[in-house]
Amino acid sequence: MSSDDRLFSSAAVATEELVVSSSAEAEALRTLLECLAREDCVHSWRNFDRDGTCEDLLRWENARRPTELFFYHLKFGDRTQLVGAGAVADRLTRDFPNPGFCVLGRCCILPEFRGRGFYRHFLHHRLNHCQARFGGALKAVHIGAVDERVSRVITNHRLPGWPEFVHLGEEALHVAGQIRPVGAYLLLMPDYVRSLVTLLAGEPAPPSVAALRRELLRIGSSGVRNLGVLVKDCVDEATTSGWFDGRDRGDIEELLLFCRSIPLVGLGAAAPPIVPGAPS
Repeated sequence: MSSDDRLFSSAAVATEELVVSSSAEAEALRTLLECLAREDCVHSWRNFDRDGTCEDLLRWENARRPTELFFYHLKFGDRTQLVGAGAVADRLTRDFPNPGFCVLGRCCILPEFRGRGFYRHFLHHRLNHCQARFGGALKAVHIGAVDERVSRVITNHRLPGWPEFVHLGEEALHVAGQIRPVGAYLLLMPDYVRSLVTLLAGEPAPPSVAALRRELLRIGSSGVRNLGVLVKDCVDEATTSGWFDGRDRGDIEELLLFCRSIPLVGLGAAAPPIVPGAPS
């Protein structure tokens, strides 16, 4: 871990630093995985072998989608202790066709370090990683949360330069042989929001188009809920009425595809992508 990996230095304890690396000691990783196995949580690493290594875990993740892992350590002088971990995926799934939609996932903080504000630092680091990875091509960042405390942080994170996450709806997550409901949230980058609002401009607009436009314009000023349903209703009504005719609706179609691919409950699963040359 180099000085470039330092996330913060504690003002209260001059020798305390939070640093990040791409790996963790085998025993520390096993402790984290055993903690997840004991807890009643929806963390996907409960499906992973507790005796696996960081390299095994990275391969396991990348078999599903392009992913980078981050392990956060607290450094006290010469001592270093694992605090938690998190991941960033370039795409929702390996086959998701639209770039610029990142996913923050797999976050876990060991019990003895909870309640100290570390989650916000993990979140900030991973958002900055998305920005560095995609630059101006970044459109949105997705995260799921089942813990109300996490939901409160991500919808009011107060991180400079970053918009808030909005509530998309509920997703069904398969963990340890069960299907668990998880709150789905999306951080929409300002340029992407502007492109959506521009697409929805014009009068007279169908009611669902006007409703979605109003909600997009409210992002950042008040809580937006169930945005995924609004997107679906907008696309359905505008398509049926012909209001989209002659408009480039690519941005809103890819947002709807993203919502269906999570998949959000009530939207229906997305159709599999068409692979050139594959049999139909």
